[in-house]
Amino acid sequence: MTVGGDGPDFSSLELSIDQNGNWRHQGVEITHPRVITMLHAALKKMGDGYFVCAEGLCLPVQVADCPFVVMSVRHEDGVVRLLLSNATYAPLNPETLTIDDANVPRCVARDDGATARFSRPAWMQLAEAIEEGEGGRFLLRIGEKVFPLREAKETLTPK
Repeated sequence: MTVGGDGPDFSSLELSIDQNGNWRHQGVEITHPRVITMLHAALKKMGDGYFVCAEGLCLPVQVADCPFVVMSVRHEDGVVRLLLSNATYAPLNPETLTIDDANVPRCVARDDGATARFSRPAWMQLAEAIEEGEGGRFLLRIGEKVFPLREAKETLTPK
């Protein structure tokens, strides 16, 4: 796939995803549901950046924080399912869950490494499974397994 390519200059498209997970074109919010669905479907993480890729062309997307927002959390039979801002569900990989200095949790949401930031309601739903362990460390309990919560300085890469 060509990133940019030798063809037309598409940099003026200025696609972005804001702090709340809203798509924007040249600063104006994109609101058409089918366009948003198409953009999410075409979104790819490549290296440290995000791109919308279609028909052999990849256009850069500026991402303010994370390309996805976790809208809600379901605790189901030893699995935590995340409803993402693109209306899809993803299982939580607890090894990628981190908490930043502002107490905002993030995780890897897709196999390509794309990340998601938890909305406040989703964080409260996830908190139902958090308990305090020895030494004041907080732990996420999923079924019989327990995972320590980590600071965002630690990696979001799945093991």
